[in-house]
Amino acid sequence: MKPQRRIIVAFLAALAGIAIITSVAAADRSEGRHVRGTIWVANRGANTIRAFDAATGNVVTTIAMAPASQPGDLTFARGKLYVSEEFGTPPAVAIVDAETGEVLKRISTGTRPHHMHVSRDGDLVSYGVFGTNRIGIIDTHTDTLLGEWQASANPAARSHAGVFSPDGETVYVANDVGNELAALNPRTGAVLWTMAVPAAHELILTRDGKTAYVTCRAVSQLRVIDLEHQVVTATIPLGPLPDTLQLSKNEQQLTVGLRGTPAQVAVVDTRTLTFQTVTIAGPATIAGHQWTSANGRITFAAFEGPGAGVAVIDHRQDNAIVQTLDYPGRPHGLIFVPAHDEDEDD
Repeated sequence: MKPQRRIIVAFLAALAGIAIITSVAAADRSEGRHVRGTIWVANRGANTIRAFDAATGNVVTTIAMAPASQPGDLTFARGKLYVSEEFGTPPAVAIVDAETGEVLKRISTGTRPHHMHVSRDGDLVSYGVFGTNRIGIIDTHTDTLLGEWQASANPAARSHAGVFSPDGETVYVANDVGNELAALNPRTGAVLWTMAVPAAHELILTRDGKTAYVTCRAVSQLRVIDLEHQVVTATIPLGPLPDTLQLSKNEQQLTVGLRGTPAQVAVVDTRTLTFQTVTIAGPATIAGHQWTSANGRITFAAFEGPGAGVAVIDHRQDNAIVQTLDYPGRPHGLIFVPAHDEDEDD
């Protein structure tokens, strides 16, 4: 082979090697996530919501919400996003076509529609009416407001969040300040029972609906509650300012967003009730909401402050932050919407 030809071949081989290395490095960021779908984030500072591809972190789309409405949270049902426009004029839940980005409708609400949840069958959406003792319920078939139900007899109570039972027949409401957990009929607002839970703020249920994990933000604790017998079975000191929760499918791992500074997420082993605190961003940052994959491998956690965006935590790499998705402003609410041919529970 002629010397010049040898040089060309060697050069092309080197380029191929670089391409392979680059490809592997790029794949390393998403390899092992095993999630196909979209991460949607509500940004209070930018008055937008944004979709990221969960596998790559690439931006899919950004949708403008009402000016100065500071969208704080969102959820998904029947191909639609339900977005809390907390400071809209008037405050509202905006209903957005997830495919086209078109705002289909706005439902006027009480003061500051806040944390949002959807029933397992997608029939109902709840939101806390921030600063009041009420919880709002939306019927997703008709996109109408069933009511804003009084979730506590205590006028000082603050109904922060409502989470549905697996069959959708009960909504459990954490009443902050009022120090109680209430069970309501979501369609009529009838209170089924209440129990004392100091500083109850947010909650998540196990798949069988028998156990609730409740964050008690004001006292920096996590409580485990037997819903059948309405008793607290465990209390775990968790710091600082615990808020939103996510369970893996096998329910052995629980992630809890901590609203202190810097932005942190607590990763709890539900078998031992021990936890590790993971710092997801630098000083002067505050964590928003998070989503954890069903297999417990990956958590996406929003945060605001310098470098605001979404931190991607790989729990099998000792809770390492393997990627950060930029989203300037105040990203807060965050959900995952699976691809059309995927099941979020898989």
